[in-house]
Amino acid sequence: MMHVTSAAVRVGRRCADRGTATLEFALILPVLLMLTMGMLWGGIVLNHKLDLAGASREGARYGATIPENQCAITTTCGGNNWAQLVQSVVVDRSNGSLSTAQVCVALVTGSSGSPLGSSFTTQAGGVTNCYNDGNADPGHRVQVKVTREGDSIDGVFFRVPVTLTSSATAKFEQ
Repeated sequence: MMHVTSAAVRVGRRCADRGTATLEFALILPVLLMLTMGMLWGGIVLNHKLDLAGASREGARYGATIPENQCAITTTCGGNNWAQLVQSVVVDRSNGSLSTAQVCVALVTGSSGSPLGSSFTTQAGGVTNCYNDGNADPGHRVQVKVTREGDSIDGVFFRVPVTLTSSATAKFEQ
């Protein structure tokens, strides 16, 4: 008859425990990778959103400080009208994240948000009325809206497309 010592039983349990730990790790690894990758890509998308918010805010602020007739009285506009000048500033401040087709700029007045004229609006990506904010302010204000598609939050087994938008309004000071 064979006698099993307690030391032999402990060695057998360690080997079985080692296999169990490996199996548990193999089961939890995909979930851990999905969470890690999702948080990483979510942070990158949030950083892009903050870039867009900063660019739209700076563009609205810039537009609020330049006169309506800036491009008519100086040659610094390079053939652009007022809205195109503000649009180019927004694109410049986005550090390459935006193109002019993604930026809508308008100088509006009244609570209806009516643009002052065609030289004071631009359209972005076929979006119409991107300058109507429903603001009850009866004065002039500069509105900038940006839209960027193509970002996504990527996990190991999934991909979530994200469209980023940001808008800013500044009271026209001229």
